[in-house]
Amino acid sequence: MADPSAMDQARPSVPRASDPARATALLEALPSAAAFFLRSGALYAVNTLGREWFVVDARAPLPSQSWSVVLLPLGAAAAALLAGVAAGDAPTTQTLPLNRERRAAGVRVVDVRAVAFDEELLLLTATDATARDDQQTAAARVDRELSALLTLTPATVRITDVTGRIVQSNAHADLEHPTHPPATVRALWELEAPHDIANNRPLSFLDAPAMRALAGHVVRQQRLEVRRLGAQRVIESFAAPFRNERQEVVGAVLLDLDVTDRQRLERQVQERAGREAALLEQVSHERAQLEHLVEERSRALAAVQEDNLRERRLAAVGQLAAGVMHDVNNALNPIMAAAYLLRHHAESPDAVRDYADRIQKAAEIGAATASRVGRFIRQQPVHAGGDEALDLSALADDVLDLTEPMRLRRSSESGEIHIVRQFEPTVSTRGLPGEIREALLNLVQNAVDAMPEGGTLTARTFTEGSDACVSIRDTGVGMSAEVRERAFEPFFTTKGSKGSGLGLAEVYGIARRHRGTATMSSVPGRGTEVTLRLPRAVSEEPVDTTAHVAPPVVASQRILVVEDHDDGREFLRRILQADGHRVDAVGTCADAREKLACSEGTPYDLMLTDVGLPDGSGWDLVQHVRRTVPAVRVGVLTGWEPLADTGESHGAEFVLRKPLRAAELQAHIAGRAVPASTTE
Repeated sequence: MADPSAMDQARPSVPRASDPARATALLEALPSAAAFFLRSGALYAVNTLGREWFVVDARAPLPSQSWSVVLLPLGAAAAALLAGVAAGDAPTTQTLPLNRERRAAGVRVVDVRAVAFDEELLLLTATDATARDDQQTAAARVDRELSALLTLTPATVRITDVTGRIVQSNAHADLEHPTHPPATVRALWELEAPHDIANNRPLSFLDAPAMRALAGHVVRQQRLEVRRLGAQRVIESFAAPFRNERQEVVGAVLLDLDVTDRQRLERQVQERAGREAALLEQVSHERAQLEHLVEERSRALAAVQEDNLRERRLAAVGQLAAGVMHDVNNALNPIMAAAYLLRHHAESPDAVRDYADRIQKAAEIGAATASRVGRFIRQQPVHAGGDEALDLSALADDVLDLTEPMRLRRSSESGEIHIVRQFEPTVSTRGLPGEIREALLNLVQNAVDAMPEGGTLTARTFTEGSDACVSIRDTGVGMSAEVRERAFEPFFTTKGSKGSGLGLAEVYGIARRHRGTATMSSVPGRGTEVTLRLPRAVSEEPVDTTAHVAPPVVASQRILVVEDHDDGREFLRRILQADGHRVDAVGTCADAREKLACSEGTPYDLMLTDVGLPDGSGWDLVQHVRRTVPAVRVGVLTGWEPLADTGESHGAEFVLRKPLRAAELQAHIAGRAVPASTTE
């Protein structure tokens, strides 16, 4: 940038009127926008940069243009500078915005200077000062940001110049030595008397972090003991040099963190870790001895528990067998009596029919007992189509009526048992009424047993989403968490010799077989609640199972019976022939395949097969029929409780459980279905 004062001292004589070209050449040599004005205000000469920045009409003569117009981009201040110099004021410089052109970063800023060039001419120069102004703005912003950073930093921060003078510090640094704030790094070293903890020696001045940083080194996390506010503190010191564009060190930044409390905690943690390690070693030794002792005792205890468990299982199985034997004997007794009377009254058709009906009902009761035991063991769902519409509210009400004598007897012996009925109207589901009734009887019996001193038994039915629910709640002794977790396990009981451990297990099995759940909540001393949730169904009228169902009228069919039991095969053949069907009966899979292969002239309409055959499975025979003669209908007869999806998974049209009910078999042959026996 040209020095305005130098131009003031060296002002060559410029002829005003005769040599404006020489004046213009002089102005072109200047690095600034420049112009000569007559004291009258007329423009005399202007350089190229001045034509860009000022308002100069290239088509009009220069003397016709006044400084009030030419200097409009600099505002009125530039014209005022010239007017002052023309009036005899001393040369002066002002920084003004140049409004003629705008940059992306803002308006250009220029230094404007006006001087009296000679007796007739005034010189005005405008030098670009934008870069200098931007640098000053950036420096001010950096200073503000650095000041804010130093204020927010939780550590002690000091900045020095290359001589070691502290030029800036934050509030944390000012608080450390409030009465004698150090001005230099030497004064700081003398005040704090640092001690090198790692090497256990006083730290010399030249080894101080500040001096090492001024020597061009970076110090990271040097732990020192220093004197501050009359006490010894432990700090972690950091230092780094400042360098200019020529990579010369021009200062340093010092930062330290007070870690006195952290070091004390670290020492405490180390001491505690040492104590814990010693204790752990002692515990490990004692644990090894204890484990050896426990292992010996566990083997002995396991042997005793296994013996006790075996005895409990045998006792439970014996109780289960006794119950089954009781029910089966009750079913066999009328069968044997009716068979005896049937022989002695063979001449009376009415007596024969009566005894035959009694035999059938007794056999169905025995079959239902076997079915319940089988389903309890196998936990299989109730066969689809073998259930009926049920109202849980009506069933629960019936169970409470049935158990009323038991409750009255218990109330007379101990405290009174109050009954609360909370039934919603018609809570509908589908299932076997005998099993649901048996589950509710078990729950009511358990609730009464849980209240030896009396209490309140609440029976509630309700719907919840897609579930039909019934719950039995008592205010008895309740269960612990361990007992509650095992309550549904078979053979688990808390009643000692008075219980078999099958009651709640059977409740759980009945809920599972009906595609539902059984849940329990219990609090010791406050009572227990068991809730059965079964799939909700649209309310249906109950089936009248006492009405006589006439056998359906069926056209004569050709039927293949596959049954390995001789009597069973013969009786089934006679029943079907009595209904007018043409029947072939065989006892093996091979004979059945041979009959099917030879029946092309007169094909079979239906095949009835047992599952357990001497030379294979009835399910394999079903698949054989599906592949070779798909037009033949297939029915399966089994002594096991059928699975709900057996027909779909194996290809059979229907599955019936033995012993067969003639009416049910006839209905399936006719392509219909009937409800299952209510004895189940």
